[in-house]
Amino acid sequence: MARVQRKQNFVDKHVQGALLRRIFIHWLIFFVVVTMSVVMLQAMLGDPAYSLASRLKNEMGEFIFMGVILLALFPAFMLDTIRFSNRFVGPIARLRRHLRQLGSGDTDRCQFRENDYWAEMAGEFNEVATLVEKQREDIESRDAEIDRLKAALSTAGITSRS
Repeated sequence: MARVQRKQNFVDKHVQGALLRRIFIHWLIFFVVVTMSVVMLQAMLGDPAYSLASRLKNEMGEFIFMGVILLALFPAFMLDTIRFSNRFVGPIARLRRHLRQLGSGDTDRCQFRENDYWAEMAGEFNEVATLVEKQREDIESRDAEIDRLKAALSTAGITSRS
C-alpha cells in the first residue's frame, strides 16, 4: 500500500492545540528547573574566593549558550509533536467524518493510513456500515412491499388505515 502524505499539520486544532499547550508548559518547567539546577550547582561548587553572587552571575553567562541551543530546538519538538499526534488525531477525525456520512445515507468505506493508530477501528466501522446498508435495503424493500400491498388493496376496493 502506498503511503499517503497528510496535506495539513493540524487535523483537529482543539485536540492538537491542547496537546501543544501541555508540551509547552512541560518543556518550560523542565527548562527553568534544569537551568536553575545547573547554574546553582556550578555556582556552589565554584571558586570559594568569589562571592556567591559573582559566581551565579558568571555561571548564568556560561549557561546562555546552552539556553539558546535548547530554545532553538523547541520549534522542532513542537512540529514533531504535531506530526506525531496526526497518527491518532487523524483517524478519529476521519472516523467522525465517515460517521456523519453514514448518518446522511452514504456508506463509503473508511480506511486509515498505514502508520495510523487504531487501524482496526476502520474495519469495525466498515462492518457496521455494511450492516446499516443492509438494514436500509431491507427497510426499502419492506416499504416497497407495503406500498405494493396498499395498491393491491385499493384496486380491490378495500381501504387501508394508514
